[in-house]
Amino acid sequence: MADYDHKMICPRCREEMNHHADKLVYSDALQAGPNGEYIEEFHACPHCGVGASRQA
Repeated sequence: MADYDHKMICPRCREEMNHHADKLVYSDALQAGPNGEYIEEFHACPHCGVGASRQA
């Protein structure tokens, strides 16, 4: 689960977004974990419908 204890704010209308899913992403990026993976969170705005994600 996410390290964040606060909801993501919609970049379009500034309302709190709903968390919908977490996805394990395999990568060689420097911000990834020791095995080259990280978790991406996906959110959707209940007000305007825009979707967004952030790295957990």
